[in-house]
This record gives sequence, structure tokens and C-alpha cells, in this order.
Amino acid sequence: MRSLPSGFVCLRGCSAISAEQHLNTSANIRLAAGSANGIKKSWRSRLFAILGGVVCLSGFAAAARAGGTAYYINNQAGSNCSDGGPHSLAQPWCSFAPANKIRTFLPGDQILLARGGAWNQELSLGGRGTATEPIRLSAYGAGANPKILRNQQISDICVLLTDASYWKVSDLEVGRASVGILLHFTQLFNNGISISNIDAHDNKGIWAGYSTEYPVRRHVLDPFASSLNINLSSGILFNVASYLTYTNAQYVLRDVTVSDVRGTNNLDSVAFDAETNSIDNQDGHNAFQNVTLKGLILSSDNGNASRAYEAAGLGCSDSLRLLGMTDVTVMNSVLFEEAGCRTGSGTAAVILGRVSHVTFVNNIIFGVPATGSPDETGIDFEWSEDHVTLQANLFAANAGPGVEILNIHPGDHSSELDFASNTFAQNANAYRPGAASVWENNKGRGFGTPVGKIRDNLYFEPHGRFFGGKSIGSIANVGNLQTAFVANYAAEQFSATQGKNQWRYLYQTPDSNWEEMPHYSATDNGAWESKPGQYVSAFGMAPGSCTAVCDASGVARVWVAVHAGTVSIRGLVVAAGGESGTSVTAAINLVSGRNVIPIWPRQGGRPLVEAAEQLGTATDVDNIHVAAGDSIRFEVYGSSNGGGDAVSWTPSIGYVVNKF
Repeated sequence: MRSLPSGFVCLRGCSAISAEQHLNTSANIRLAAGSANGIKKSWRSRLFAILGGVVCLSGFAAAARAGGTAYYINNQAGSNCSDGGPHSLAQPWCSFAPANKIRTFLPGDQILLARGGAWNQELSLGGRGTATEPIRLSAYGAGANPKILRNQQISDICVLLTDASYWKVSDLEVGRASVGILLHFTQLFNNGISISNIDAHDNKGIWAGYSTEYPVRRHVLDPFASSLNINLSSGILFNVASYLTYTNAQYVLRDVTVSDVRGTNNLDSVAFDAETNSIDNQDGHNAFQNVTLKGLILSSDNGNASRAYEAAGLGCSDSLRLLGMTDVTVMNSVLFEEAGCRTGSGTAAVILGRVSHVTFVNNIIFGVPATGSPDETGIDFEWSEDHVTLQANLFAANAGPGVEILNIHPGDHSSELDFASNTFAQNANAYRPGAASVWENNKGRGFGTPVGKIRDNLYFEPHGRFFGGKSIGSIANVGNLQTAFVANYAAEQFSATQGKNQWRYLYQTPDSNWEEMPHYSATDNGAWESKPGQYVSAFGMAPGSCTAVCDASGVARVWVAVHAGTVSIRGLVVAAGGESGTSVTAAINLVSGRNVIPIWPRQGGRPLVEAAEQLGTATDVDNIHVAAGDSIRFEVYGSSNGGGDAVSWTPSIGYVVNKF
């Protein structure tokens, strides 16, 4: 992708959103190669169960904190609201005008919007909470999350937070604006932002700083976009004032969590946009630090959605934009059918630039469409990436490469890359820029040469090579295995029906026997359950609590072999949230008839997965011989410290070529 002009976990989910609202169904699953359109239909049908229960989009009433003031806003009939009233439950404000007038809120304050309410106003807030008393913008009452829906004008914003520190924003629907939620920073050293349970849709209109009123052909940036340094419209946007500078030792925002977000029909759904270098020329990867993104479900982000946008030259470059960041984790997320319009500078589901120490683990990136654009890739390594890890993800049915590494900018570099234990399937079907799962390109002498290792991945790529590009040989290619069919990636094949897609979901009874979980809840928690707190979901597994001996509280997802052959397993088991707490242990067993054969770990007992440890434990195993009807059981147990914390674990199983 060329640079633009100028400058769960909600593991169990909550209420479901029907995938059929966003995708055309396909009755059959096709595992063999086919047309690009047929491939996309095949993968659409396989994603429905995940999308039905992986994201939280409803919640409970927020309780006012004793340490601050609660400001209630409710414009619904019968609310007794008054903008001149006491902003209480008995007499809330009607509109955002009084809150906008206060603007600067104090530690412990809460701005609470009534569930079931809807507003067409900008909510413009500021203030600095503390780690122990954050400021909250959330919802109260029962019903649908409050809606802030604008008029689709360039100057429309739903929520503007300026120089926010220690804020928690949750339980909102934002849409029909240029930006849904904008966190705009004009000063350094901000901290502690949490955003959760947000539905962001139809936020668009600004691309590369241009708009329909200021089209690309005029070469004059939209003044409203320039006033807030908005490069691309977004559902949720973190950005930096154009005049703010910083050195490599400084930061703009640190300690951020964005979780359980549904983004559809935006330009970008989630964006961190700090595109400029630091003033000491140290790459500029330090603006946003220590960021966790989890439980994102982003789809159909195609900001070029009307003839007016096309006429203005506006594109839809990407959906998840990560620029100017260090220490970032993206996990348990699904991006599908992103960047769905022709864009001359290229398209990608995810773009990386000026980033360091970034990890993608246990995600699905699927179906970037063929639009005649350059790239059309799952993840675009656009410029200046250092220490980027992709582990145990699924890249499938992207028109271009699953991953594209570019060194096309002066001073660029791609160093210490590590792509391990991922699954690649049916990518590069449009041959732009080349037919390979992992594609590298640079401008030759004087431009950066990528350095790193691509290892132990599974791939099924009937349209081309796994590994290709001008300088791809500079990256180590170690232990990557071709599969005879598309590998069985657990999260992608998760189902509300036991046994569907060759997967079953089990729990341990008090006498340590394994039985099928009796209950699946799509609206409550999007998981198979045996009892509250003991579940298996698309990405997550949580054993029951236990003390001392933990051999009768386990949960398992089980893959059943449909025919004999030799299979390989790839995966990573990692703590779901990274918070301090209890731990779990994990194991993989082959069940053949009455025999239970340990296959991971081979010896030494079940490894402990610490709750506060985010590196995870690889669960890769090769040369497993299975007969038809054999099963492979992926087991998680509580630990003797009283634990039953959730882990993220979505193993992938593939029949290996020439051993089938």
C-alpha cells in the first residue's frame, strides 16, 4: 500500500448480532479451490456462529460512585427531564448541552446516558480522572444501549474527548458521523483509557484529509478535518494535534484497552493515528503505548460507499489502523470483508506503520475483497515495523496476500519479524501484487530489507506460493507445512451445534468423566456451558473453580477425525485478559477407542498458564496419526491456587500433504 497523501476479551460475548444482517449466506462449505467469489461464500458460512456470540453489545445499569458526581441524561418520554434540572435519576438532563457546558469533569464523575435513548448531538467532554477514580461515560437503566446518531455531515462527531486521562467509555452506539468517538490529544503524558462494548457504524466522509466538499483533485484539505487532524474517518479514533511534537522518550497516551467493539460500514472502525516521526528521528513509534485490543468484530468497512465519495476521489484504505505505537496486543478479534472499494493507494484489513513490539494472537482476518486496488491484503506492513509477532491467527480468502511486507519508503525497515503457528488458506486469489500467502516487496537498492523468521505455519494455497517476493529470501522460512485441505481452525468453525464442523464441546463431571456441555447460549454469553463460569466459546475456555486437586473441573474442545491420516496442530494458549488472578493448566490428548494418549506435553505434566502472563505457550505438535473417528481433546483445568480463569486457545488442525 502506498502512503496516503499528506498527513473477548469478551470471550463469552453478550447479546448476539445476526451475521446474516451483514453477509450473504452460503449453504455449503467448500474446502477445495474455486472461484474467488465461491471461496468468499464458503468462508462467510463458516463464520456465522462466531459472529452470533462473540461481542458484548448490551450491559447493566451503571451505579454512581461515591467519589464523584453522577450526571444522568435521558430524553425519552416520561423521563421528567430538564436541562435546568439537577441531573438526577428523578430529573435527568434532556440534552448534551449542560454536559458540554461543564466540559471538564473531575475524578469519579459519571456521565450516564439512558438506555433506550437516542440523540443527534455532539457530546464534547474533557477532564482527567485518576487510576482509582476514573471518569466514566456509560449507560444506565434497561434496554438497548443509548444511541448517538448524527446527520452524516463532515463536521459531525458523536463523542469528542479532548486530553482525556483515566476515562472509561462503554455501552454506546455511535454512527452516521465523520468520527464516532474521537480521543484528541493536544498535550503529552495522558494515561488510562478503557473503551468497551461499543457499536460503531457508518462513520465516514474524510479520507486522507479530503472530503466530498474538498475532493482530492483540488489538493486542498478539508478545513474541519485539518482542525482536528483527522486523516481518515473512524468509528473510534485516537489522534494527535498536528502541532504536538515529542521525543522518543516521551509519549502521548499510555495504558489503553479497547474491547468488545462491533464496527461496520465505517471508513476505519478503530484507528490509532500518529503518522509523524519523533523530533529526534527515532521512528515515532512511541506516541501510543501499552495498548490492548480484544474482542473486535469489524466488517464491511468501505467508506467509499456512494457515488459522491467516488467522485471526490475518496477511498477506503483499511479498517484497523495502527500508527505510532509500541507494546500492542491484538487478540480474539475478527476482521472480515474490509476495505471493499477501489483505492489507488491500496487496501488492507490492517495497516501497520511506525510500530514496535506488536503482537497479533488468535485472530481471524478474512475476505479482503478484489476491487482492482493494489495490495488487497490482510495485514499491510507499510513502514517502519520492529519486533512484530503474528501467532496462531487465521488468514483466509483475502484477494491479495494474507500478509504483505513492504519496504518502499526511504528510511524504512522491517526487523525482528516473527510469524509462527498461523493458518493460511486460499489467499492471493486476485494476484495483486503477487500470488503468495506472505508477500514481500521493496524498491531495491537503498531500501530496507526485512529481517525475521516465518516458521511452523500451516498453509493451503491452491492459487500460488506460500512465500514470495523480491527480498523474501532475507526472512528465514522454517518448518512451514502444506496441508491437503483447509486446516480446521477452532474459532472459525465454532458452532452452536455439537459435532458440527467436526468439533464438540465437553466438560468434566465430578467423577472426572467427560460429557458434552448441555447448554449453548447465544444471547447470554455466546458459549457452551455446563454451569456459570465453566464454558467454551469461539476463542475462550474457562474451567470450573477448584481447590487442591483440579482433575474434575476441566473443559475441552474436541476435534473428531473424519478419515485416517497424519495431522499437525498449531496454536497458542494464552491468558484471556492479562489481569492478575488465578491460573490454569492445559493439555492435548488423542482419544482412540478406549485409549487416551498424551500428545502435548509429551512429559512433565500439564503446563501452567499464568493469568498475568501474555506471551502464552505454543501448542504445536506434528506427526499425529489418526484413524477415522479418533478425536483430539484440547483440555483446560483450573489450578490448585483456586483458579478457573479463562484462556484464549483456538487450535488449528490440518492433514499434512503426502501423509494423508
